[in-house]
Amino acid sequence: MANETHALEKLYSKQALIRDRIRAVISGQHNGLYLFGRPGTSKTYLVRTLLEQLGQRYAYSNGHITPIGLFDLIDENPQSVIVLDDVSTIFEKPLALQFFLAALGNPHDESRVRPVRYKTALGDRVTYFEGSIIAISNLALNGHNSNVIQALQDRIHVLEYEPSDAEIEAQIYHIAGNGPRDVNAADAVTVANFLLARCRESGVRPSLRLFLDKALPDFRLWNDKNSELHWHDLVVSGIRQLAVAPDHELRDMTRKDRTAAEQNLVAHLCEVYCTREMQLAEWERQTGKSAASFYRCLKKLPKTKRGAGTDRDAA
Repeated sequence: MANETHALEKLYSKQALIRDRIRAVISGQHNGLYLFGRPGTSKTYLVRTLLEQLGQRYAYSNGHITPIGLFDLIDENPQSVIVLDDVSTIFEKPLALQFFLAALGNPHDESRVRPVRYKTALGDRVTYFEGSIIAISNLALNGHNSNVIQALQDRIHVLEYEPSDAEIEAQIYHIAGNGPRDVNAADAVTVANFLLARCRESGVRPSLRLFLDKALPDFRLWNDKNSELHWHDLVVSGIRQLAVAPDHELRDMTRKDRTAAEQNLVAHLCEVYCTREMQLAEWERQTGKSAASFYRCLKKLPKTKRGAGTDRDAA
C-alpha cells in the first residue's frame, strides 16, 4: 500500500507539471506545447480535461492532417487553443513546419498576432493567429528528421510524459477503487488484478487504455450475459492483440518508407515488450531480419524510446 501511494504521488507530480504547462499556454505565457510519451497513459485525457475544466475554447484534431489542413485549422481558429493529437507525421513535412514556426513565433512588437502565410500559384493566403497549439505524440520531437525542428523546439516547451509501469498500475488500482465505467469497485479491482497479472506474464506494459477501454468493457459484456466466452478469455485476447503489432508489408515500399516503417516497428516493440529478448523475437518473426538490423533501427531512436536493455545495445 505504501509503495502504491508513493507511485501515485510521483505520477501526480508529473501530471501537475503537464497541467501547469497547459495553463501557461491558456494564459498566453507560452504559444505552444509538445507533449509526448508512450501510448495509453492518458496524455490526451489530461490535456482535454483541463481545457474543459477551465472553460477554454479549443479546436481538436485527431489523426492524419495535411499541411494545408493545418493551415485551414489555424485560419478557422485564430484565437483558440488548437490541440493536435497523434499527428507526429506532420512534423516530417517542410510546409507544415513552416506553418508551425510562423504560428508559434514571438512577434518583435510583443503582440500576440502572428501572420501565417501560404504561398500558392494563385497568390498568397495570410491568416493572423493569436492562439496556441498543443501537439500530442508518441514520438519525441527530436526524433523527427528536419533542420527546422530545433527552431520549433526553441519556440515551445517540449515535455515528456513517461510514467513507470508501477505508476500506471497504481493509477489503475486507484481508478478501479472508485468503480469506473459502470463497474462496481470490487469487480473493477478484480479485473485490474487479473489484467495486470496477465500483462506481467506476457511481458506487456500496462496502460490505462487497456484497462478502461478494453478490459472493463469485456467484463461488462460477460457480466451482462452477452458473451460466449468468460471475461478472462476476452481480456487475454486483448493483451495478445496489443502485444502483436500488425505485420509490416515492406516489399512494395520505397527504401525511405521501408526504413521508416522498420524504425516505427522497433519503437512499437520497445513500448510493448518489457525485455530485449522479447523485442528481438517479435522483430525476427515479423520481418525475418537479424538482430543486427534491429539494433541499427534502435540506434536511430531517442534514448528514452529504446526501452529495455542498455545504451550498449544500440552502440
